Amino acid sequence: MSYANFLSCLSGKYFAFVAYQNEQLVGLYLAHQVLDELTLIEVGVAPEYRGKGYGKALMQHFEQQGVKRGAQQFWLEVRESNHIAIALYQSLDFSEIEIRKNYYPSENGHENAVVMSKFTF
Repeated sequence: MSYANFLSCLSGKYFAFVAYQNEQLVGLYLAHQVLDELTLIEVGVAPEYRGKGYGKALMQHFEQQGVKRGAQQFWLEVRESNHIAIALYQSLDFSEIEIRKNYYPSENGHENAVVMSKFTF
């Protein structure tokens, strides 16, 4: 996602969170809410901060903000090859709902997306 696209989403039912440490960008997420469903549009952690718990902290913040906003179901999608992210989401009680075939473009053509969800009740 480009910076311009990111900024264009910061209205209406979209919201974002950006984490800094000592004025260095650590990570961010962008979410979109429709009624009681909250979808994670983008999440990322700067390479030098990966593997240190920041991704988990961002996801927990995403869920906390969702609950405050009345969300009862959370959605996300992730590349099937992103085993680290899938393990993180599973550790936070997200479950695989479906596979979207050939969803992401890749060097070898296309890659599947894993759609995951979590209920708050």
